[in-house]
Amino acid sequence: QFPSQNQLFYPSAKGSGIWYDPVFRVETIDGRNVWCKRHYRVRSEEVPGTFRFSVLDNGVTSDEFWTILGCADDLSWVVFHYAGAASAVGQRYLGGLLCTPNGELPRSSELERIWQIFRSAEIEPWELFKVDNDDNSPSALAAGPPPLDFYRKTASIIG
Repeated sequence: QFPSQNQLFYPSAKGSGIWYDPVFRVETIDGRNVWCKRHYRVRSEEVPGTFRFSVLDNGVTSDEFWTILGCADDLSWVVFHYAGAASAVGQRYLGGLLCTPNGELPRSSELERIWQIFRSAEIEPWELFKVDNDDNSPSALAAGPPPLDFYRKTASIIG
């Protein structure tokens, strides 16, 4: 679990595809709080709402298949499901994300619909955890500000 997370999506500078940069706070074994980041290339698949994500993470390439499971009519939230593998090290994983523009949970009147969407992917609400993006929490202050524009600065160069 990562106590603070930012899911950043933005178009490629060359107009072909998008980038996904998760920036997340990690509590290390020795008690420090540090920010980690990844830089995924995202390609659309043939079926609308499906995507292929790839990332090089500490010398190991991960390949992930993402699906948009559902969203609010006004796009105030979206539910993603992903299944991935780092085949070189024999690792497989899957999960889901509920994303909102501000990181807050949607209105309580919408939660049952959202939980049903997760259940359709065999993810139970109790398996999820709420991310705390409070920049003023003691742990977040210890980590310093998140490097939200780390990759975006070079996106125009790497396209």
